[in-house]
Amino acid sequence: MGEPLRLLLILLGAGSLFLAALSLARRKMGGTLCVVWGLCAFLLILAGCALPLPLLSGHELAQAVWGSLILLAAAYYASVGLSEQLRRTREMAMQVALLRMENQRPRSGPEGEPQRDALVIIPAYNEEGNIGRLLAGLRQSGTETFADILVIDDGSQDRTRQEAEAEGCLCLSGIYNQGYGAALQTGYKYALREGYSYVIQLDADGQHDVCNVAKLYQALREPDGGQTPDIVLGSRFLPGGQSFRLPILRVIGIRLFRVVIRGTTKRQITDPTTGLQGLNERALRAYAQYDFFDGACPDSNIIVQMLLAGYRIREIPAVMHARESGKSMHRGLEPAAYVLRMAFSLSAVFIRRKLLRRE
Repeated sequence: MGEPLRLLLILLGAGSLFLAALSLARRKMGGTLCVVWGLCAFLLILAGCALPLPLLSGHELAQAVWGSLILLAAAYYASVGLSEQLRRTREMAMQVALLRMENQRPRSGPEGEPQRDALVIIPAYNEEGNIGRLLAGLRQSGTETFADILVIDDGSQDRTRQEAEAEGCLCLSGIYNQGYGAALQTGYKYALREGYSYVIQLDADGQHDVCNVAKLYQALREPDGGQTPDIVLGSRFLPGGQSFRLPILRVIGIRLFRVVIRGTTKRQITDPTTGLQGLNERALRAYAQYDFFDGACPDSNIIVQMLLAGYRIREIPAVMHARESGKSMHRGLEPAAYVLRMAFSLSAVFIRRKLLRRE
């Protein structure tokens, strides 16, 4: 009973998945809305496979088909419109945060020339228990001899900004919590505006040892096979690296992303979810573009995108520690949403580069 209706639900779910991935590849729909589409699509497919369904007459089935198509089209255009509005809001929020910094330019030589060519950017959200210790460690390690330090306070509700300023650090504050990727992109835009040649990003939770910063900076400037790398990744899994005990689901995810990257780019990346990275000016300009960088989950999807686009990526051993205080952004239902978002984003990158042939 209900076989035509069952088939309709399954096809509608599969079509929704494909439409969402294609829209993300064409940058018509945002990643968060694609996750919502994905959840709805899975529910439709599950309903078609598992639920008892009534048998419809030919006329009723035709009405169901047309009604489904109309609803799908309406949902699509509403999602595209909402994505565009969110894009404009996010870009405006970034520009407002950058305008606030106009009178806080930290670096200039005797003749107005920049003293340092590197900027360390640290996105932070509710990290008052870690940020002060991290900034003190950077100062003690001599980071300020070759790099300026910028904390991007992503709308924290605690004393993250005050703790950063107490350490004498430049702090750029967002007007609301936009997310990890958007905070990073605000830092990239600032770095370009100020004329930095290199950016080194690390997390505010203290998991990335401060000794890694100088190593990333050196690796960005050293030729590798005759050319300097565009991106240097800090890997906890290379010989000489150091890690802490990871949750089993995180380990499975890392191994899965290794396989995906290997299969799509023919490159072996040992730590595809690392947030410890160094960028040269070429990669920095690409990341600063709104539509080029994932504003929520810039992980394996961005690595695949950059490799397929011909950017040079190198890994070096890195030292990482367990978080000492605060809450990780990978908690609760976040890991499940993260996996679904990565599935969409990786599919979209492949469709964009290989099928649509778009940059």
